[in-house]
Order: sequence, then structure tokens, then C-alpha cells
Amino acid sequence: VARMRLGLSARSISEEGSDVFLEGPVDWELNRLQRQCKVMERERRVYRKEVNQRISKQLEEIRQLEAFRAKLQMQISVAQSQVKRPRDTKRLEDMERLLKCRAQVQVEAEALQEQNRALDKQVGSPSRLSSHQTL
Repeated sequence: VARMRLGLSARSISEEGSDVFLEGPVDWELNRLQRQCKVMERERRVYRKEVNQRISKQLEEIRQLEAFRAKLQMQISVAQSQVKRPRDTKRLEDMERLLKCRAQVQVEAEALQEQNRALDKQVGSPSRLSSHQTL
């Protein structure tokens, strides 16, 4: 009975009585390890759940940040367009002035060419030559 309290079972003593095998402490250690394994398994499931939740939150945050980045890119593009607009407007105005000047110069060039043709006709006409020669 004293041995049973110490954790020894009746089977602990071999038939010869020379070998003492302490099954009680082994059973206790096995039970302790099994309980510890169950606790660790629960902790592992809780940890996995927490990690999966954290990953889901991080993925959602990434999606939100990507959407925010896309919005910022669009705002940057609009801002750049607004910055370029005055410069582009000035360039268009300059081009319009240059085109008007070009058109004016073409009109003047055509007028000068017409005058040259008229002068060439006057200089080349025989009646005109004789009147100039008599003077």
C-alpha cells in the first residue's frame, strides 16, 4: 500500500522481486506530456488563427493603400496637366501669332511678286521702251 502511494503499481515488482520498474511515474509523465501536447496544439491553432487574421488585415490594408496610391497618381497627373496647361496655352498662342505672321508674309510676298510681274511687263513692253528712249 505504501508503494501505491508513491506511484508504484502492483505490477511494479517483477515476479523475482529483483527488478523494480516504476510504471507509475512513467504513466504520470506520459499523461503530463499528452496534456502539454494538447495545450500546445490549442495554442498553435489560436496562433494560426491570429496570424491568418493579421495576414487578412494586412492584405486589406495593402488593397486600400494600392487604391490610395492609384488615386494619388491620378491627382498627380491632373496636377501636372494643370501645370502644363498655361505653358501649352502660351505655346498655342505663340503658334497662332506665328501662323498669322506667316500668312501676312505670304500675302505680302504674293503682292511683291505681282508687282514684280507688273514691273517686268512694263519694262519688257515695246511701247514703254520707246517712250523711255526718247526722253
